[in-house]
Parts: sequence; C-alpha cells; structure tokens
Amino acid sequence: MRMLEKWFEPVVIVTMLGAIIVLVFADVIARFAFSTSIAVANELARFCFVYMIYFGVSYAIRERRHMRVTAVLDLLPEALRRWVFALAELVFLVYSVMVCWLGVVITQQAFERGKILSSTEWPLGVLYAAIILSGALSSARLVHSLWRVVMRGDTRLGPQLDI
Repeated sequence: MRMLEKWFEPVVIVTMLGAIIVLVFADVIARFAFSTSIAVANELARFCFVYMIYFGVSYAIRERRHMRVTAVLDLLPEALRRWVFALAELVFLVYSVMVCWLGVVITQQAFERGKILSSTEWPLGVLYAAIILSGALSSARLVHSLWRVVMRGDTRLGPQLDI
C-alpha cells in the first residue's frame, strides 16, 4: 500500500504525458507525411491531458506544492500558524469534496444523456470521471494533511517526507 500511495499519481501523470507525446507525434507525422489526421489520436491526447492535469492536482496536494499565499501565514507565531494552516486545509477539503460531488452529478448526467466522444465513441462520462477521481484523491490527501497539522503541528510546505 505504501508503494501505491507513493507512486500512484506520478505513474499516472508520466504515463499520460508519454501517451500525449506519442499520440501528438503520430498525428503530426500523419499530417505532414500522409496529408491526413488521426482523429482518435487527437481525442485520446485530450483525454490523457485531462487525466494528467486532474491527477496532478492531487499529487501537488500530497507534496504540499499546490499554490498558496503564505505571506500572512509566515508572519504568525507558530501556535497560531498551526490553526490557520489547519483552517486553510479544511476549507480546501470542503472545496475538494464539493468538486467530487459535482463531478459525480456531471458524470451521471453525461451517462444518462448518452453523450459520447466523437472518435472513440466512448461515453463522455469516462472523461468527466477524472473530476471524481481527482476530487476523491484530493480529499484523501487533504484529510491526511489536516491530520498532520492538527496531530503533529506540521505546517511545513514542500514534499511530505513521511508517508
């Protein structure tokens, strides 16, 4: 489980990036060498890009490298910094849970309406499922971060050294 927890997002992100490079390269070669386009390649590259971005969000949360303004936080005494940091993580957790929930609603509506992607003919809900996965992973990562702040007082930014 530790290996899965540590390497899941990076493996997905690198795999998706590799797939994007191969798909776009193949489409460029097809356009210039054969004067045609690979429609499936464009759609799959877009699909991979969406999943790569959404998994990148949860990975940034895990590594505590997502964007945040720390000017006020840096000025606070250590005891108060801990609780302000925890409040910020809690607000972000509520946001992530809402994103996950709305992702479920959007994905469900896409499946119910029978919308499909044009080239692959996959249900559009498969693409929207990235929102659910990202929201759930982000929420789990934020719960862990909140636990670290409240229980240990860990307000360090940057990569998590403990897993």
